[in-house]
Amino acid sequence: MPAPELSSGARAAAPRASLRRLWPLFREERPALALATLLLLVGSLAALAYPQGVRIIVDGATSRRDPAAVRDAALLLGALAVLQGLAVAGRAWLFGVAGERGVRRVREQLFRSLVSQEVAFFDGQRTGALQSRLASDTAALQALLSSQLSMALRNGVQVAGALALLVYTSPRLTAVMLSVIPAVAFGAVFYGRKIRGLSRRSQDALAEAGHVAEESLSAIRTVRAFAAEDAEDRRYGAAVARAFALARARVLAGSVFLGATYAGVYAAIAVVLGYGGALVAQGALTAGALTAFLVYTLLIAMGLGTLADNWAEAMRGLGAAERVFELVDRAPAMALRGGRRLERVAGRVAFEDVRFSYPLRPEAEVLHGIELVVEPGEVVALVGPSGAGKSTLGALLVRLYDPSAGRVTLDGHDLRELDPSWLRAQVGVVSQEPVLFSTSVAENVRYGRPGASDAEVREALAGANALDFVQGFPDGLATRVGERGQQLSGGQKQRVAIARAILKDPRLLLLDEATSALDAGSEALVQEALARLMRGRTAIVIAHRLSTVVGADRVVVIDGGRVIESGGHAALVSRGGAYARLVERQVLRG
Repeated sequence: MPAPELSSGARAAAPRASLRRLWPLFREERPALALATLLLLVGSLAALAYPQGVRIIVDGATSRRDPAAVRDAALLLGALAVLQGLAVAGRAWLFGVAGERGVRRVREQLFRSLVSQEVAFFDGQRTGALQSRLASDTAALQALLSSQLSMALRNGVQVAGALALLVYTSPRLTAVMLSVIPAVAFGAVFYGRKIRGLSRRSQDALAEAGHVAEESLSAIRTVRAFAAEDAEDRRYGAAVARAFALARARVLAGSVFLGATYAGVYAAIAVVLGYGGALVAQGALTAGALTAFLVYTLLIAMGLGTLADNWAEAMRGLGAAERVFELVDRAPAMALRGGRRLERVAGRVAFEDVRFSYPLRPEAEVLHGIELVVEPGEVVALVGPSGAGKSTLGALLVRLYDPSAGRVTLDGHDLRELDPSWLRAQVGVVSQEPVLFSTSVAENVRYGRPGASDAEVREALAGANALDFVQGFPDGLATRVGERGQQLSGGQKQRVAIARAILKDPRLLLLDEATSALDAGSEALVQEALARLMRGRTAIVIAHRLSTVVGADRVVVIDGGRVIESGGHAALVSRGGAYARLVERQVLRG
């Protein structure tokens, strides 16, 4: 989702705000930055002293004819070169490491903020765009903090020092050279505003291209199954073309400004040469002084040219900083922690006149006054056509969302009064397509309880009918399951997910069509594991399999966001209502 447009006043204030936010990142680096600044001054002073040695050599070789002075000045220049090299290396190292540490903190803050946001936030975002914030935008910040800051300070000191020495050498020549500075400064301000806006839009376009790539690669099996490689290639090419068009505009703006800057500076050098040569011819200036003046002018020219590049990168980095800090500063609408924790959980769940609309579609109500009570230890199967609202009830139970009206309670307590993280620890979730992480089997099982021992992991796998196939792997518990568990079959993934829930030992269970995608052989093993998992726990089962529904204590039929029937399997079939029709039409499969 692209960031909202800022007013002109906000755009002007944004860089200053970003700079204020960046500075605290360096507080822990103050000793290193102080030493780096000292080395920067030493290196800059060595560079500024260099033209004076050149002046001595030229005057000693021409007007004074003094070989000893020429030799001593040459030795001095050699010493200055060594000193400057050491100072530059130390300064670059210290600034670079400080910048890397600062960017590491930004990345940590950004990721912490992202994973803390409410689920509704992600409904309106694209994964590729968020990944771009973590990768591309922080990389732009890294360039700003690691190298551009150091180079800008060095060039700024050298330009200021060279100007002072120019005035000392020849005020009249300095006035001629300075005539170009106001135009360059005005151009820098205008260019900075232009490049910041283009950089921000370019980064947004790159984020969009990243989203397209992430979506295509993560669904590569679907792409291959539909022979859609060419279509995805065109889709990504179009996204990259949009990013390229904006990047080309940014590069054009930078090129024009840089060319104008260099043309102005070197035009000033040409004027200095002409006017300075006349002064030497008149005897008002020595050849060595003019040479030193020209070297200082070249230092200023190179410094201003590099500062132009620094300015471009700074604007790009500040544009990235605006995008990053938008997310870092965003307060989640639903906090991760905070609220009451019950000493004992009986497991009574109640939906009391619950109405709900998804935040991105507030006009489309999904649940219409749901009334449903699940008693402690009861297994309730929710059935109904796709889109009826079954999974939405599960999302409200684990408080991924809050109801638009009414309330959901646990043991009589509104879920909004309870600590969200504590609440989710009480609920075990096994979904139709369980998400496994690209780590080992053991780490996936431990996901809900990181401190569990290997013995406890094996016990949970045994309870999920998964220990035999896991021990059959060459690496056993250490076997890596691949991205999203793709190295395992559907039944194996389900059983690992059930083992994860068993190890978590929750008081409530939410089983969202946990066997609907399995073959008969896998289903039997998974059903046996689920029956063991549900024993003694309150369970809500979203089911499409008749075998799952028959074993439930009660069946609740949801249609159109309303409860339309409730009762035992046999009673509902004999009643001949909506549930009987679902069974008859094989919407519930045997």
